[in-house]
Amino acid sequence: MPPGTGNSAADCLSLAFDGEDFRLFISPHIIRNLTRVLGELSLSEQLIEGYLEAVLDLVEASGGEVIDPPRKSFDVDDFENNLIIDLSLACEATLIVSDDTDLTDLSPWHGRMPIVRPYVFVERMVQARRGLRR
Repeated sequence: MPPGTGNSAADCLSLAFDGEDFRLFISPHIIRNLTRVLGELSLSEQLIEGYLEAVLDLVEASGGEVIDPPRKSFDVDDFENNLIIDLSLACEATLIVSDDTDLTDLSPWHGRMPIVRPYVFVERMVQARRGLRR
C-alpha cells in the first residue's frame, strides 16, 4: 500500500511496484516532458538522469513498457492530451491517472475510458484493498 506521503502522485507510483495489479506505461513524449519539468526545477543533469532511470526501472518492474504509440486521437483540443490518449489506446489501458484538469474533464473519454486524479485512484485502491483483507 502507498505510504500515504501526502503526495498522491508519488503514492500512485508506489502502487505500480505491485506488478500483479498494475502495469505502468509511458511514452517518449512523457519522458521528454518529465525531463523538461525536472530541468525547470533546476535539478542537476545527474539527478534528472537518476530519476528517469528509476522511472524506467519502475515501468519494467511493473510489466509495462515504453511505447511510442501511433497517432489516433485528434479530437481533443490540447495536443498533449491527445498523445496521452494515444498511449492509453496503444497499451489497452483500463484507465488514465492524471492531474491535468483538461484531461480529467474528458472522463470518461468516449464514454469508456475513466480518467481519474491521483488522489482518487489512491483512495479507491486503499478502499479496495481494505475490503479484500476483511
